[in-house]
Order: sequence, then structure tokens, then C-alpha cells
Amino acid sequence: MAERGVSQSAGLTRRQAIPLAIGSVAGSGILFLPSAVYAEAGGNSLLVWLLSTVVCLPMLLMFEDMVRANPDGDGIEAFIRDGLGGVFGRCVPLMFLALVVVGLPSGAMVAGRYVAQALGSGAVVAVVAAAAVLVAAVASNLAGVKTSARVQNAGTWALVAMAAVLIVAAIPDVSSGLPAVTPDMSSLGVLLPGVVLAFWAFAGFENLTFLSKEFRDPRKDFLPVSAAALGVYGVFTILLTVAIAVRIPRSEVDEVTGLLQLARTIEPRSLVVLAVTVIAFGAMVLNAVAWVWGVSRLVQGAGESGILPRSLAVTTSSGVPRRAIALLSGLFLLVGAVLTIWPGVVVDAVATASAIFIVLYLLSIVSYARVRGLTVRSVLNLALLLVLAASLVQSGWRSLYAVVVLAVALTVQVVRSRRGSRTER
Repeated sequence: MAERGVSQSAGLTRRQAIPLAIGSVAGSGILFLPSAVYAEAGGNSLLVWLLSTVVCLPMLLMFEDMVRANPDGDGIEAFIRDGLGGVFGRCVPLMFLALVVVGLPSGAMVAGRYVAQALGSGAVVAVVAAAAVLVAAVASNLAGVKTSARVQNAGTWALVAMAAVLIVAAIPDVSSGLPAVTPDMSSLGVLLPGVVLAFWAFAGFENLTFLSKEFRDPRKDFLPVSAAALGVYGVFTILLTVAIAVRIPRSEVDEVTGLLQLARTIEPRSLVVLAVTVIAFGAMVLNAVAWVWGVSRLVQGAGESGILPRSLAVTTSSGVPRRAIALLSGLFLLVGAVLTIWPGVVVDAVATASAIFIVLYLLSIVSYARVRGLTVRSVLNLALLLVLAASLVQSGWRSLYAVVVLAVALTVQVVRSRRGSRTER
């Protein structure tokens, strides 16, 4: 990362920053969410994606104001703390921990199923491949290895290239297959629950507030760069959904490996399937390495500040937070076991993790309104708050995990705060 105080001329231009922004947002979600959304929303899939993309726009305006106020980027924890106080701010690391221990094993299972289906194997191979993703991520982090930005960008562009090939191959069938994605006004009830699921694809825009310090002029460049990334990624998810819909009947779509099904319709079939599988597995490994690196440091920092047990703050001489990584490994094992026993809940697990992101954004919006007062931007975000809250309610039990995590985190922090106050007396 760039050093604080770096001159503007040393930063990234907008043209250089846009690929970095796309890489920040694009991830494992592109592998399965187009098929998962289509399987759940059918003809209303495009409305789900359009609504999911549109609801991101007010948040980008909010995050732009965050970057303008603090171009060095202290993150969502500081942002929420400024508007809602220390108790809510200290909940953020716990919520990210709860998010990643569900989201990463779920993503690993997606990669595992790609491998198993490509090999024509069963559930055992899928579980072994999923375990390999998580083991590789944990092992590389224990060794103190952080995936370079160049490797991460290469993985992102491989995903984009794969998506482009699949989209182009489906073009001849678009005219005859469009009825499959024609909105059905009689079943609009799937829209908001669909948004909760689809939102996982856009989880990551808050990372741009951290990456903005790499830009030549963060205050001026954040909004056009992030809007370009949103537009490109939004178009790709929509086109991939259309490609699946026009080539594969909805009743036959696999929610998890829809892109692999699409690859099997393209010649030379074996080569395309191999390429998609290798890219899917590699992208998930890179994604897992990055998340374990980031969240283990978040856990270690939470231990230092007393949000989590202070024993988690211990690092090796080389700065590796082994205890934090061990905690993640144990939780991965627990969630992985659940997904192995009940493999049909992978998409539901992703939706529950996505709900945590929505709750974090809700807290950010409330904090933003408290700090800025009633402005055009804050009113737009407050309107968005109503849509996101309704999405959580309509998603039913899929949102319960996020609500429980927030409630537990708040309870823990309130108890800690009261104990601290009594000790000071």
C-alpha cells in the first residue's frame, strides 16, 4: 500500500485505479450468484440485479463523503463510531469475523463443487477440494505470505475474461431465450429477498474507501472510479444471468455451478470446462488468502483494543497473528462440517453472510445521517435504508444470523463498557 503523505503525482490515475476497483469488488460471487439468482427469481432476475445495482449508488455517494473527510481511510469501524458511538463501532470487527467464517467456507464449497462436477466425481471430492482452498489460505497466512496485488489482479482479470467468453458464446441464443428473463409482475415478492442474496456480489465497495489512498487525488477520483467499477461489474452479472437463462432451463439450473453448466454448452467443451474450473478454483484460493490475511489482522487488532480476548493480540516475531488464524481455522472447521452434512444450504449460507454486510451498511447510513444531518445525500441513503431493511425482513430466517450477531456483539460491548466504568470508579 502507498505510504501516508505520498505526493499526489505518485498515486494512481483514474485509468489505473478502475481495474483495481473492479478487482476489489469482483470475487467468488461471480461464480455462482448469476445462477443462484436466476434459480430463485426466475424471470425477475434482471430486476433483482438492477435493483441491487441501483441501491449501491447512494452508498457510493456516502462513501465518497467518507473519503473526502478522511482520504487516508480509517474504515467502517471509525465511520460508525463517529455517528453511533464507541459501542457500535466496536461491534464492527465481531461482525466481520462472523461474516467471514460463514462466507469463506461457503465460497470454498462452491469451488469444490466446480472441481467435483468437472471431474465427474461426487461429494467427497467436492469436500476435499473445498478443504484444500481453506487449508491453502490458512497455511500461506501462517507462513506470513500475502498474495501480491499483481497476482490478485491477474486472478480478477482471469475471472472477467472467463465471464466474457461465456457471455459471447450465448449471444446467438439471446433472441429466442429472452422470455426466460422477462419480468413477471405477479411474483414481485422475490425481489427483496433476491437483493439480499445478490448483494454478496457487491460486498466490497467499502474496501474502496481503504484503497482510495492509492489514488492520485482520492477526493476527486473516488466517485468516478467506484461508479465505473459498479457499472462494469453490474453489467457482467446481468449478462451472465441472461447467458444462463437463454441456454439452460430454469428447472435444470444448478444454483452453485451454473457457469460450469453454461461452459458445457460451448465447444471445445472439455477445454472450456477445464478453463472455467481452474479459474474458479484459483480465484477462490486467492480470495480466501486475502480474506484470511485481512480478517486475522482485524481479529488481532480487536484483541489489542480489548474488543476480543487479549490473547488473540499475540503475534510471532515476524508479525503473524497465529492465534487469530487458529481461531479462524477452528470456526472454518465448524462451519465446513455443517456445510458437509447439509450441502444444500450453501446458497442460504451465502445469503446469511450477505445479510451481515447489509446490516453494516445500515449502521453506516444511520451514522452518516447523524453526522451530516439532512442533506440530499443523507436523505437518499435514508430512503435506501428502508429498502435494505425491508429486504432483511422479507428474507426471513436468512437474516436472523445477522441480527443475532449484532445483538450479541452489542450486549458484549455494553457489558464490557459498564465493567470498565465500574473499574475506573
